[in-house]
Amino acid sequence: MRGIVSLLKKTDVFTSVDVLELVDEDTVQLLKVKATVLDGSLLFITELYTASYQKYSYHWQKENGDVLIRWDNAPHFKELKTFPYHKHENDGILPSHRISVDEVIQEIKMRLDKR
Repeated sequence: MRGIVSLLKKTDVFTSVDVLELVDEDTVQLLKVKATVLDGSLLFITELYTASYQKYSYHWQKENGDVLIRWDNAPHFKELKTFPYHKHENDGILPSHRISVDEVIQEIKMRLDKR
């Protein structure tokens, strides 16, 4: 989990990286991070691991709170071929895969370059 924080701090896409919560126990690992992107948008990361449960959310939003993209594995949208993995974008729900933080960073970089 600390590797995620290091990765965010190493990239040139973020102006700040704040660890909001970190639990690193034998039975549970939890990381919550807020990273400010160069354009002022925000990336919120949540990763939770236990022996029998894994949950993640990578939530990228504009400064005003409007969602740009959120990738997560909340167990809804069972009709999706990639259930429980999905992403929220343009007011829609799309299939996704178990995306990594590195892939999220690459997606943000690509979209920033297009602007």
